[in-house]
Amino acid sequence: MESTIKIAIVDDHHLFRSGIINIIKNLNPKFDLFLEAQNGNELIQKFETESLPNLVFMDLNMPGMNGVELAKWLQKNHPQIPVLVLSMLDDEATMIKMLRLGVKGYLSKNIEPEELGEAIDSVLQKGHYYTDHITSKLLLQLANPYNSVQLNDKESHFLQLACSELTYKEIADMMCLSFKTIDGYRNAVFEKMNVKSRVGMVLYAMKLGLVNNQLEMNS
Repeated sequence: MESTIKIAIVDDHHLFRSGIINIIKNLNPKFDLFLEAQNGNELIQKFETESLPNLVFMDLNMPGMNGVELAKWLQKNHPQIPVLVLSMLDDEATMIKMLRLGVKGYLSKNIEPEELGEAIDSVLQKGHYYTDHITSKLLLQLANPYNSVQLNDKESHFLQLACSELTYKEIADMMCLSFKTIDGYRNAVFEKMNVKSRVGMVLYAMKLGLVNNQLEMNS
């Protein structure tokens, strides 16, 4: 790892960007906030004249190219650059979408400065940072490439649909099953994967290659 960690921050609120920059600089003298942009379009423009960062910090709601669109672009053009999301949006569907776009961590803007530093270090050293959505036991399981689960056809079909933005009600409709039956499939898959949340299930499935870990790159 380079002696200086080059960090890019993308957020449309100048005051918030300035605050995060000051916090990160105080966390570690190695952190260099060398690029800042107010949206994805501006970051891409700066990539044409600046060297690439070691890490991209970004919000999701931005004018112009938003965080989802930027994550798609980065995954396609610079997949080696880890992305850390810092957002007020914490709904499950959004998290799953971003994880499938290769985002390495998802943080709330309400976190303490110390956790921000931990997240940066973890992404750079371990390749990911997840909070209470993923237990330490799950992370150990994900680190083992020989781990596997045995799912029947219905459970496998449910898993593919669950690793999307569909609600459980929409999944039930697509599978022509009752919500109670879908609830049973969810519980069975959770138990077989030894996870406690939908986000944990998605990460496990991605790690084991049970689902495609990228969303379709819409034009």
